[in-house]
Amino acid sequence: MLRILHWNILHGGGSRRMPEIVLALLTHKPDLVLLSEYRTTIGGQIRGILADHGLEHQQTSLPARHKNGLMWASRFALDRAEQPGPTAHGLSSRWLDVRVAGHDLHLTGVHIPDDSRPTARAVCWQWMVASAKLNREKSHIFIGDFNTGRHGLDEAGRTFTCTSQLGAVCTLGYVDAFRVFAPNKREWTWHAPAGSHVKPANTASSSGFRLDTALVSQRAAPRLVRAEYVHSVRETGVSDHSAMIIDLAPAEAISQKCEDLMRETAIF
Repeated sequence: MLRILHWNILHGGGSRRMPEIVLALLTHKPDLVLLSEYRTTIGGQIRGILADHGLEHQQTSLPARHKNGLMWASRFALDRAEQPGPTAHGLSSRWLDVRVAGHDLHLTGVHIPDDSRPTARAVCWQWMVASAKLNREKSHIFIGDFNTGRHGLDEAGRTFTCTSQLGAVCTLGYVDAFRVFAPNKREWTWHAPAGSHVKPANTASSSGFRLDTALVSQRAAPRLVRAEYVHSVRETGVSDHSAMIIDLAPAEAISQKCEDLMRETAIF
């Protein structure tokens, strides 16, 4: 089993929240961790503790000091993907492509800008669609804070933008990992704070949104065993986002199942 954990830790975590963040990460025994809003200021301590617990293979999106970025930590060697990510509009720190050595797995960590940066947001989604076209035949997963979702399901109203680009990625064969197990369930991974520019469609609507997502290619989808959220880390104020956990079966196990099925259904 391969466990991937993604979590937006809110502006780097901060010194006060850092011990709780690390404890929460280690509690779930992940094999790979993607942190959104990773910052170099406190990130060195987080990386060091994760390395001490076996997550020693690490890559970051090299954010500027005091700026948000992405960080992968893994029990397995990570190779940076050869494919370039978006660089304009300060997006290079919001995109981190890695390959997991020995596991036939290509992971793209993303943190798509919200509606306060519409141009950068549109550019990032364009890259998502282009990357999906390029990698759809591979064992590939987009995972991170997408800042969008489906109207009426991942939000109560109809405030999301860039939903057509999300649909385009799904049209290319990618599936929403959470929806594989919970097709119609509403779970919020973030709530709009009071005074936020993010508004529900009407005053009666919930201010909750499911922003944290994993889109899985057709080749990788049969490996999905579990996809769910850890809401306690948001509800207790460790971050403003829930964490997401995905469990994958080994690639060789799926290959063996396919071979067994072909033998069982073969016509002689």
